[in-house]
Amino acid sequence: MEDGIVMESVWVAVAFVFFVILVWKKAGAVLATMLDERSEKIRADLAEAKDLRDAAITELHNYQRLHREAADEAKVIIKNAEITAERIRETAEKNANDAVKRREAQATAKIKAAEANMVAELRERAASLAVATATEIISSKLDKDASLAMIDEAAAEIEKLN
Repeated sequence: MEDGIVMESVWVAVAFVFFVILVWKKAGAVLATMLDERSEKIRADLAEAKDLRDAAITELHNYQRLHREAADEAKVIIKNAEITAERIRETAEKNANDAVKRREAQATAKIKAAEANMVAELRERAASLAVATATEIISSKLDKDASLAMIDEAAAEIEKLN
């Protein structure tokens, strides 16, 4: 019986080993397939991640290029604005100087016109005063005919002055 138990144990062990080999083959094939699928999915994910990384780097370079272009354009705009502001300042200064010169010319013309009016008025008053004085002197010292002749002479001289 002992031999029977040993023999039975050997057969159980052989059957168990055979069973383990069969299960291992089937399970190994299934595990290998699962691992292969998993490995392929990981490869695909890595390839997608690489593509996304490359796209992100490309976008980063585009962004950096656009940023540089925008900064350069901003510098050009600032420079143009400074040039325009300087032109506006120069134009305003020139216009102000021209306005001052025009006002000075107008004031000078007004002063000259006032002087001319004043001189004319003084001449007119002087002439009137001279005529009145001459008339008074002539009428008090001269006779009628002589006084008329002197008045005519004075009137002729006054007309020459005007």
